[in-house]
Amino acid sequence: MFVLLLASCGKWLDVTSKSEVDIDDMFDAAEGYYNSVTGVYVNMGDANLYGGYVALTALEPLTGQYTVSANNETRRKWAAYDYANDDSKEIIDDLWLTMYNNIFNANLVIDKLRREERDLFEEGVREIMLAEMLAMRAYMYFDLVRMFNEPYAVNAESNNVPWKTSWDATIGERYTSERLLAQLMEELAEAKSLLETRDPIVVPRKSTDPYVSYDRTKRMNYYAVCALRARIALYTGDYATAYDEATTVIASEKFRFITAPEIAETDSYGEELRSNRVFTPELVFALDNDRITASARTYYEGLSEDTVTSSNCYEAGDLRLNAWLAYNSMNRINLIKYKRSSLAADSYKYPKACTPMLKLSEMYLIAAESQSDVLANGTSYVNTLRRNRGISTALEALTPELLKYEYIRELYGEGQLFYLYKRLFSKVIWSYTDSRNPEPSTNLFVVPLPDSETENRE
Repeated sequence: MFVLLLASCGKWLDVTSKSEVDIDDMFDAAEGYYNSVTGVYVNMGDANLYGGYVALTALEPLTGQYTVSANNETRRKWAAYDYANDDSKEIIDDLWLTMYNNIFNANLVIDKLRREERDLFEEGVREIMLAEMLAMRAYMYFDLVRMFNEPYAVNAESNNVPWKTSWDATIGERYTSERLLAQLMEELAEAKSLLETRDPIVVPRKSTDPYVSYDRTKRMNYYAVCALRARIALYTGDYATAYDEATTVIASEKFRFITAPEIAETDSYGEELRSNRVFTPELVFALDNDRITASARTYYEGLSEDTVTSSNCYEAGDLRLNAWLAYNSMNRINLIKYKRSSLAADSYKYPKACTPMLKLSEMYLIAAESQSDVLANGTSYVNTLRRNRGISTALEALTPELLKYEYIRELYGEGQLFYLYKRLFSKVIWSYTDSRNPEPSTNLFVVPLPDSETENRE
């Protein structure tokens, strides 16, 4: 089902005439398109991507919020920003290769959808799938920029990420961050336009098509595209666009804050009856993904695994504290955001396993940060978030430091906090004793390219 155009060591492979015939056969019917589009989502959940590295196991240790297991020297070096050792290089290679393989799969599907002129689908379905693939490609490219390029505010001309929209054997051109992110915003604008009058989440429609009947919050729906545009616009300092897109998601009322009774329900003996630690009503886009559960169980939920250094950032009554963190028998704090029983008989207790990709709460924080040049004007958005998190005290006026802590509270276990520190070019908070926190630097924030990519540039 997938065309893999990259091999190990970053080599680009020729697509043979035989493989081109196989690809044509694959897209001979609507089912081939459905399978290929779904395959891009499935591959996004790979342990090297959003089922592990990007959402949790690689980026989370770089945030200073965890004590990395003493049993895992590889992860301890990685968490100390030692990107040069062989084990760290393997992480980088795997992440880079897997991400680009999936980008090329998306490129293939986009190319075929743009060329498709037969009546294979119900009206509007081709456009919905095309929009989703454009948006998924943009999502992946943006994360590559945030990992491998210098912080945008420091050097918008950084150009470590090749931009490639075809699925042939040519090597992509290395765009600057400024140029590449502008390109992503254009493609997301196209995706938004395609979805605005077709997406069932915006325009309710009766449909017999098996693809659009799928839960739209598990696809890059119209509001997910708006949310991603808000995220990119904030990163580039385009606050007007960031605010407009974030408030579009908020004003839609398609998503809501979870309530305390929905997070956890127990019987009189304290036995868990139901649990929703990923806060599904708030998810603008989530990736169905069992691997994130396995990654969390392996690296964050055991007695001797990575543990949270402190829960002090949470205030009294905060719903997130007990939902996401738990003291174990050694009085250490485990991240339990993805925790669920491994027994099949208990599956009814939980929503389907998923990786949060875009959330309502982030839109409130983006709206607060980008409302105007005066940060305090965004205070009401943060207070709305705080109130829905069970915090009784309201902020009088938002400041950069207060906003940073609101992000920290909200982003645990999703890989996004590293990007926050990098965007702000801020100290990483290892300790509440500020002098112990690492100063921002490109050595810390820029994940180096795989060796093969460096060799290719020489």
